[in-house]
Amino acid sequence: MKMYEIIKLKREECGYTQEYVAGILNVTRQAVQNWETNKRAIPIELLPTYFKLLNINNLEVLSMFDLLDENDFQIKSIDYSMAEINKFELTEKNSILTNYPTLYLGVGQEKENYGNNQKMLAYVGEASSIVRRTREHLKSGEDKLNKIRNESASNIEKLYIIGHSMFNKSATLELEQMFMDYLLGDEKFRKLYNGRNNGLSADFYGREIYRTTIFHEIWNELYKKHVVSSLKNIRNSALFANSPFKSLSIEQEKAKRTIGSEIAETLINGGKNKILKIQGLAGSGKTVLMSQLFFEIWQNPYKVLDDDKVLCHDSDIILLVRHEQQKRTYEQIAKKLNMGSGVVMDVSSFINRGKMVDILLVDEAHLLWSGNYGRVSNSKWEPDLVALHKLAKTLVLVYDPKQIVSERNRIENNDKLVELVYGMDTKTIYLEDQWRIQSSSATQQWIENLAHFNPNSLVTPPNDELYDIKFFADATEFRQNIVRQNIEKGLSRIVATYDWEYSQGSRPKVGKYWMVNFGSENLPWNLELPQVKKAQKKQIPWQEINESIGEVGSDFTVQGIDLNYVGVILGPSIIWNEETNSLDINADLSYDHLKIRKKSGSYNTKDNQAYLKNVVNVLLTRGVHGIYIYAVDEQLRQKLLTLNRIRF
Repeated sequence: MKMYEIIKLKREECGYTQEYVAGILNVTRQAVQNWETNKRAIPIELLPTYFKLLNINNLEVLSMFDLLDENDFQIKSIDYSMAEINKFELTEKNSILTNYPTLYLGVGQEKENYGNNQKMLAYVGEASSIVRRTREHLKSGEDKLNKIRNESASNIEKLYIIGHSMFNKSATLELEQMFMDYLLGDEKFRKLYNGRNNGLSADFYGREIYRTTIFHEIWNELYKKHVVSSLKNIRNSALFANSPFKSLSIEQEKAKRTIGSEIAETLINGGKNKILKIQGLAGSGKTVLMSQLFFEIWQNPYKVLDDDKVLCHDSDIILLVRHEQQKRTYEQIAKKLNMGSGVVMDVSSFINRGKMVDILLVDEAHLLWSGNYGRVSNSKWEPDLVALHKLAKTLVLVYDPKQIVSERNRIENNDKLVELVYGMDTKTIYLEDQWRIQSSSATQQWIENLAHFNPNSLVTPPNDELYDIKFFADATEFRQNIVRQNIEKGLSRIVATYDWEYSQGSRPKVGKYWMVNFGSENLPWNLELPQVKKAQKKQIPWQEINESIGEVGSDFTVQGIDLNYVGVILGPSIIWNEETNSLDINADLSYDHLKIRKKSGSYNTKDNQAYLKNVVNVLLTRGVHGIYIYAVDEQLRQKLLTLNRIRF
């Protein structure tokens, strides 16, 4: 890669705007733009500061100044056939592609005609000898590469062979894992035929060079050849964010091993109704762990024994979530990985089906209903968790008490529910590391204090080059900044507390949509615009629909998801508690009446305030790279403006 390509890529990875880089280097934004488009040379005296700011490593410096031989990296495409691999063996004898380990990517085009949106099929692998491995593929009748060829238009499949002088076995396994991760999030591909997860987490020499430099070099070359999509688009994909091919942290790997051991012991010993609970704050990697458990157990089922220790069958597995946007994402993952139908279900359908399952995974389990709410007759009704517990030999829950946002999810009044969630027979695995919010630990703590309404949390945020926090006096400026971030970084959206009228089953008396009015701005609530509704019917999550930038999301649409930048409207119900110097709630100003209950003529009870505080927690913890906040309450808005960090 050339210097101008690397500096742009690294700036985007760091989450910096051109304006921010210009401010640090004391130059104009136009100068930064000229450097990134190769129109002007970077002054030599600025290079050390520039490289340090963008975390550019030594290998990247060598690459930028053409100190790496171009023959160190090669990609060659051939038709996937015995004749072509025989020819390849002769023409590439003693080359980097035959003398080193290689990556390879099989790509075919679907037979179905989807017009300009025709999708691709893919399989990625690694080999110490690409010639021998390809011949093995071709001779194997049930091979996944052969399956791609058989399902491709005109039975034509391309094989992209990738070589690099720095490849070794550890490196190619790591890069294979990364390719699976990114191909899953690439909208160009409808199916990914890989059937294993390397699950690498252990370090090896030079690992970061392969992850941050060589992978990008390979991917960008394939992008130039129109084989794959851009890295930016993929990173803004819900499938990529929740991919089961992510390399887990040490903490997540330990949790996965613990859960796996507990499941195996239960099923082998003929046990029933075991509960495992994964608990952690927003952004602590619970969903990625759940996604990997789901795919790996489906791919490699456990042996289930009966009471006499006789093999009955291989374990079956189903994943549930009572959150429509997350359910859409899991359904897309299952479809793209050829997991079949019926492995992802909504809670009500699974309960009504009434069929026992060996392993039941429940994401966002804090959203399970504790009451009936008109679903079934009272004679048959049971709380969600009670019913699910009876239908699962092993029940794995993702649970965060700080994201309980409704009276519907309340468990304290039901001793059975309390026992199932917190009892002695429930094993809890805690995740504490923060993975969503890409900031310093001080900033993460500041966000946690603010989102949890802790005393003296309305203080100036820490200085942090990695994370952008701004408070706005003007609603239009607030909206325009989120729109700008969506253009530059992608996946940036506006969300709000439920402080404006909305009815799912009817239309407003005035106007076409239920609206959110804040300052001089007036935007529709989420899932109101016709383009958004149309995309939802295609199972596209709300945050990935381009037109949803013109709507205001709620906790219902964004719970459990990542946004690069989140613009949070704190509605009239969110006020400043001057005594504690923290956010506070006036629940009487909320329209979230499905979640809260009126008592003695008021909504402003301690229980309702707790739910609405958790809604604010959900909204404030969505941003990967930044939070922009606009407060409707005048006193709170003026207080927040005093907290803006002064930038020089």
